[in-house]
Amino acid sequence: MNAQRALAVLLTVLFFALVIFGMGALFATFDHRAWGHIVGAVACAVMVGAGINAARGPDGASPPGGADRPGGSGRPGVSGRSSGTGRPGGPRRPGGGTGRRSGRSPGPGRAGRR
Repeated sequence: MNAQRALAVLLTVLFFALVIFGMGALFATFDHRAWGHIVGAVACAVMVGAGINAARGPDGASPPGGADRPGGSGRPGVSGRSSGTGRPGGPRRPGGGTGRRSGRSPGPGRAGRR
């Protein structure tokens, strides 16, 4: 698990470096490389803030399960396996069903699957 976390950190840092220097290269075409680095760093800060915000519960606190605990996904209200009734007609779906119907056509190759 530690090796997986180290790999995730390494790939995240490399991705952020790609964003920062990529924006620098893009802005360099307009002779403003430093502004590109600043815009890239701000974009990375926004991504980090969004990730932290998504990991928190609805009340602003971390969820009790957490991403590090068994059965916890790091997202509020989501556990590894629920003991509920499952997808069709779950506790928050009074009408039942999977909630996948959008009213649009079924798409190519899916005729008659209603």
